[in-house]
Amino acid sequence: MKSSRLLLGGGLTFAIACVGNTTPVAPNLHELMKDMAAQTQIIWDIGNRTMDDDGNPDPKKVQETDWAQILSAGGKVKDAAKTLAEAKQIVGAAAGQKIQGEGNPGSFSARDVEKTIAANPKVFSAFAQQLAGSMDEITRAARSRDPAKVFDVAGQLDQVCEQCHARFWYPQQKVSL
Repeated sequence: MKSSRLLLGGGLTFAIACVGNTTPVAPNLHELMKDMAAQTQIIWDIGNRTMDDDGNPDPKKVQETDWAQILSAGGKVKDAAKTLAEAKQIVGAAAGQKIQGEGNPGSFSARDVEKTIAANPKVFSAFAQQLAGSMDEITRAARSRDPAKVFDVAGQLDQVCEQCHARFWYPQQKVSL
């Protein structure tokens, strides 16, 4: 009986300790960015594949599976962007993980990116919110089967991404926007 109480008491203590530790885990920017890039590429690829010979979106070339992929990819990018927009702290990359360009002369490290974000969290959050808003526009356009709107917003994504990267990922480089 005493051993049961001891086990029960130990288990409760452990459970309380686990529940009591509700410190949120800082999102890993590198991992989220890799996933967002892959999902955004899906949207761009569909847009490129469904253009007519003049480079305009052709509604006849967009299949139901394309709309489903756009909705899925847009939702994933929006969720990741919202995670970044709402984060109190950002981890540039996991320990031992290098970001693109890290180690090259003049390139930022993951820790440099973290410091730049920490120095300007409201600006970083605004960029992430802008990206989430773009995904809202894309998913609305996909739901209404409006390839021209998807094409238009997808065409603007590169600029949205580049502005944030220039500010937080490689601010030491001269970039013309």
